[in-house]
Amino acid sequence: MSKYENEFSKFPFQKITKHNFKNVDDSIASVINEINGLRAKGLYNQAAHIIQDNQDTLAQYIADATTFRTWEEEIFNTQTYARQIQQSIHFDESEPDCLEGDVWIAD
Repeated sequence: MSKYENEFSKFPFQKITKHNFKNVDDSIASVINEINGLRAKGLYNQAAHIIQDNQDTLAQYIADATTFRTWEEEIFNTQTYARQIQQSIHFDESEPDCLEGDVWIAD
């Protein structure tokens, strides 16, 4: 049995996390511009406070380190899963050409 990372990802035992990020719009643009302005000036603590104060709203627009770590683990787990599974397909005259790694079974 392969070893999967499970701190952020539960794949293949659960579905991969679906993130529904939104594009930045007028409702959040002023907050993001303020954060970016503070960062540009090197005022990271002030920017961090604004991020903390708006955390729930910003989570819909910006991928954070936890999201990136989740994606990283889910890609790793998907690769691990794919390497240990071999596809089996029942052969039929109407089936398309096989792909590398497919196992064809004839009647």
